[in-house]
Amino acid sequence: MRSIASFEGGRLYRSGKINVLALHGSYRRMGRQYGYLLRRELKSLYKKGVVDYFQKSKGISAEEMKKTAMSLYRFYPQRFKDIMLGMAETSGLSLEEQIMVNALELYGPMSGCSGIIAWGEYTHDQPLVAGRNYDWFEKYAEFAQSLTVTAFNPDSGIPTAIITFAGVVYATTGLNAEGIFLELNNGLPSGGSLIYANRVPAVISLLASLNDFSSLDQMDAFFNTTRTDLTLIINTADPSRGASYEWAPFEHRLRCADAEGLLVSTNHFTDPSWGIVLQDQAGFETVLRRQNLLSLGHEKKGRIDPEAMKEILDTPMDKGGATWPVDGLYRTTYQIIAVPASLQLWVKVPGFQNWTGVALKELFRERSGETPSI
Repeated sequence: MRSIASFEGGRLYRSGKINVLALHGSYRRMGRQYGYLLRRELKSLYKKGVVDYFQKSKGISAEEMKKTAMSLYRFYPQRFKDIMLGMAETSGLSLEEQIMVNALELYGPMSGCSGIIAWGEYTHDQPLVAGRNYDWFEKYAEFAQSLTVTAFNPDSGIPTAIITFAGVVYATTGLNAEGIFLELNNGLPSGGSLIYANRVPAVISLLASLNDFSSLDQMDAFFNTTRTDLTLIINTADPSRGASYEWAPFEHRLRCADAEGLLVSTNHFTDPSWGIVLQDQAGFETVLRRQNLLSLGHEKKGRIDPEAMKEILDTPMDKGGATWPVDGLYRTTYQIIAVPASLQLWVKVPGFQNWTGVALKELFRERSGETPSI
């Protein structure tokens, strides 16, 4: 990573073209650091995404977008609102504009996504490795050029990193300093389009869980306690095992691994206790992508490490993988590999940035005053 800039105790690095933030202090202060260090990216994404694309090209009114953005923000816990307030103080965007950038993923239809976690016999007893494809519609491939790894080191709570578009403050993929990993997939093909507007958004609750919990047992208690606002599939892992939660607004299931040491999820529920029979036309090629990932996992059993996981995630659907093509309506907009035991990430934005590493341990270590290795 290259050190780019610092501000009020926060620092901006780049790994290849990927922004990497190490933020410290109160949530308001971390927001100020974020806003200043990524002020150019935030202003650009607001103009290109909110104004030029969604308002001008897609014809969504500013008022409608504000309503959508506030539906996400209004039930944020105060500490995460403080991040947004701090960002607005230094980014050059107003709080309203900052909130609209935060909701960038809400203005278009839901995405696909897929996840695979391997451990035990599948890694030859080497460290657990998790991979995920983040799939969306074509314009989001351009937005992904702002992809940012943000390491929050709060005054209290567990240091936590999320990987999102610039200015998006919630967890669709995250890893905390205790080695708890999670990634989110759309579950609408099984749970339907039911959405509750009177619940705390699941995406911000997931960020809170990483900030608060240090074990999979605690994460299980979180899912047993928390109701989601829409249907999702959450893959989680610690350094030694993975688990998947099929999470509908009305109920959830903790699904067992597909094989001892291998877990794969796309966009439909597979726990047999649901009693769901899924048709091939469920959407997002969810059945095909799941079958392909399982086949690749079994094929590489005993030798899945980060390099093998890159090969798995780089395999397109027409070659037996789960990755969408670089053109077309659906795209694999970015990809992530995580090794919770070493707090190591690899990130790829197809067509923009090949696989590049981010050592979170170094970014979390800054919290104790140590200087990261650059």
